[in-house]
Amino acid sequence: MQEGLEFVIRSLTDNGSLLTLLLQQEIRTEPVDQAEMLKQRIDSIKELDDDTKEVMKKIIPAIIPFQQVQHVTYSPIQMSITITRHVYERIGSPKVGDTLIVTLQKA
Repeated sequence: MQEGLEFVIRSLTDNGSLLTLLLQQEIRTEPVDQAEMLKQRIDSIKELDDDTKEVMKKIIPAIIPFQQVQHVTYSPIQMSITITRHVYERIGSPKVGDTLIVTLQKA
């Protein structure tokens, strides 16, 4: 089973027949519902009785509208590759900000 790593193109240098791409791995978390996280935190408070917890959980939607947050972090994994214009065009002529999937494996 081969899995590719996703890299975002951070810079692109066009040298005529050769192009150099600076790639940086981007890691995205699963979307997180902030209101659901607060409800779980309320449930974990041992000093509150069940009725108080339920009242607090009912107030959350008024305070925090439904919003899912996806965190993006950048890995320290970077690479710079130089490819021919023909190869660049064959992979779809990606631009800065586009994502490439790179597969690395031992031969």
